[in-house]
Amino acid sequence: MVNIFSRKYFLNPETLRFERVKLSLRQRLRYSLLFSLGLIVLAVVLRFGFERYYPTPRQLIYERNNTTLRSDYATLNTQLLGVESQLSELRNRDDRFYRSILSLKPVPASIREAGTGGSEPYGQFRNLREPGMVLDVFQRIDKISNRVQIQSSSLEDVYKEAVMNQHFVACKPSINPISSADQFWMTSSYGYRNDPFTHRRTPHYGIDLAGPYGLKIHATGEGTVISTGFSKYGYGKEVLIDHGYGYTSRYAHLKEILVKPGQKLNRGEVLGTLGSTGRSTGPHLHYEVRKNGHTVNPMYFFFENLSAREYSLLATRATLPEGVYKPNAMSQK
Repeated sequence: MVNIFSRKYFLNPETLRFERVKLSLRQRLRYSLLFSLGLIVLAVVLRFGFERYYPTPRQLIYERNNTTLRSDYATLNTQLLGVESQLSELRNRDDRFYRSILSLKPVPASIREAGTGGSEPYGQFRNLREPGMVLDVFQRIDKISNRVQIQSSSLEDVYKEAVMNQHFVACKPSINPISSADQFWMTSSYGYRNDPFTHRRTPHYGIDLAGPYGLKIHATGEGTVISTGFSKYGYGKEVLIDHGYGYTSRYAHLKEILVKPGQKLNRGEVLGTLGSTGRSTGPHLHYEVRKNGHTVNPMYFFFENLSAREYSLLATRATLPEGVYKPNAMSQK
């Protein structure tokens, strides 16, 4: 048998000639299958080899997109650093300034640094080829979101406390009941004194401010009129105001009463005029402040040293309807 040009021949002893060997069907199928597999393997090797040194257009697009995404993630990371820095600054101002002024305790660090509940919410990113950068960004965004919610809640508490303090300051009796533009003088201070009628040393639960008849008497803080009328305890015509927060004030020996029980008063609003009714030796105002039922020295509350013009403006504003403010009209003396 001779192999000539990959063809198989054999010598026929009868004819003494070389004849071609004929393959069976199974052999032809086997050789065809091996040849096809060889071609497939060769094609795959050539493809991977080509793509390794010569990327396809699709690969080029993917690489450009990947580079763009990395750049975007880097930019986002820088922006997140800025947001985190601003949140830290806001947190410091909140704890050291806002809450400190309002006597609120700082928010505990354990609450401010609350986690997001583990890595389970990010399971969909675990199958990415490089999940590290994506996971880091999403985790930081969630952490910032939690901090924003906590800070928002803290600022809401600060706002509520500030509103309550503002109302407290407005209600607290803290100005002189007679304007500094009017002529008046103090005749009796808070504490023990010689009673002008019995001449015995007795406690005086307020201050006496003397002046001419008819001087306007102003509410020293926002509140509600408790009662008005003639007192059976020697105070003559008097007005009692409930300022809330445990504070009440009394304005006694009035000539006229210009308010009625249940009426809401603003600080500076006129409630009556100076007189000498009741147990009195001359025109004066008996002004008294109580805290939780106990008398206190009214002088301790005169922390707002208003000028005559400022007092006039305050009194004018107190008589305007709510929400109405006319600075030009009130600035005229």
